[in-house]
Amino acid sequence: MTGYVHGYGTPEQRRLVDQAEHWRHRLIRDSTRLEPGTRLLEVGTGVGAVLAVLGQEFPGARLHGVDIEPRQLAFARDHLARAGVEATLVEADAVALPFEDESFDHVWMMWFLEHVADPVAVLQEARRTLVPGGGITAIEVDYSTVRAQPTTPALEALFRAMVRGMDASGWSDAGTRLPGWLGEAGFRSVEEGERRFWWQGDDLAGQASYAADVVESALDALTQLPGVDGRELRAGLDDLRGLTAKPGAGLGWVVHKSTAVR
Repeated sequence: MTGYVHGYGTPEQRRLVDQAEHWRHRLIRDSTRLEPGTRLLEVGTGVGAVLAVLGQEFPGARLHGVDIEPRQLAFARDHLARAGVEATLVEADAVALPFEDESFDHVWMMWFLEHVADPVAVLQEARRTLVPGGGITAIEVDYSTVRAQPTTPALEALFRAMVRGMDASGWSDAGTRLPGWLGEAGFRSVEEGERRFWWQGDDLAGQASYAADVVESALDALTQLPGVDGRELRAGLDDLRGLTAKPGAGLGWVVHKSTAVR
């Protein structure tokens, strides 16, 4: 299985917008500092969902985004216009950015490195475009850390399939690997930024629904994996969405919001 595991259809593009809103305060804004005038490049900007949030939360930042997929960029231009955010979008490969050395003050990547063949090469190219002392923010999850309580055989099969699916097209453990990748790429002052999320009570419904939507968006690709039973995966999705009905239920995973300096 190769390519972007979630696909490029309009429902997936809308899901990415919802996903960015879901993480607006918990990950995107939290602990981020971007002064007015900061020249920021988002690599793997996709539908412009995160770039729109950054523009709204940090007015005055000078935003640029690159993506290799023209369908995503077409959606991004419309989405950014609706969001009232100005940004320069360019179709480009992340390992061959069309910018001169030292063009940006900050680089941003979110849920991107998990999908690329050579994350260190991507980070090295991003580092080239940063001014000395410029910063990078990269955010990734480790799918193997997803756990639910109480669990079921179908839920466990669902989580295993997601790990296999991500490994078949990228890196299921990108979050855990991220700090090391930054160091290999030549960045310094690497902050691992490990965040352990565990959702219960009133928070659980939204998080279970969010997690189920992420996995369901990849369901067509996951059912192509050898030995995977599509009916079992759908049963796992039902169990995931039904967690809120279970006494004492919880759901969690580990994310890294890593930062570093050129």
